[in-house]
This record gives sequence, structure tokens and C-alpha cells, in this order.
Amino acid sequence: PSYQKGSFVATKDYARLMRRLPDLLAPGGHALLCLNAPELGVDFLQSQMQELAPELQFVERVANPAVFADVDEGRALKVLVYQAPELAA
Repeated sequence: PSYQKGSFVATKDYARLMRRLPDLLAPGGHALLCLNAPELGVDFLQSQMQELAPELQFVERVANPAVFADVDEGRALKVLVYQAPELAA
């Protein structure tokens, strides 16, 4: 959840996770970022990643299945794929 009292607050805790992603991922590894907060758009995730983990490359936004359809795409479930760089040869 985007907010779980005493456990996770997306606007604060996602930044901590994003900063650690480059060290947590193997070379070429993928990170799947998911956010179900309607008040935070896809731009929240993308701008945070550009600032906090710029070495990770945006791959794609995963399309939501019909069961997660929303009248406002910006408020729907957001699932983004990022990839760590491969090791230099």
C-alpha cells in the first residue's frame, strides 16, 4: 500500500529504496516499481528514479490488466520496469 501506518509511506520510503537499488541489483538486473497511490502519478516514480538512481535505465511501463482499469490512467496502478547497466567488458 502507498501508506501503511508504521510500515511504509510511499513519498518517504520509496526514496530510501530507490537509493539502494543500484547496489541491490546484479549487473543487467531488473527492478519492478509498483505504486497504487492515486494521488501520485507515474512522474513521481520517474523523477525520483532520475534523481536517486540515474544509472538505472527505464525499460517500460507495464500495462495494467482490465481488472485494474481506472477512469483516470494517471490515478491507476503504476508498474515500471528499470534495468541496471551491464558490466563493462
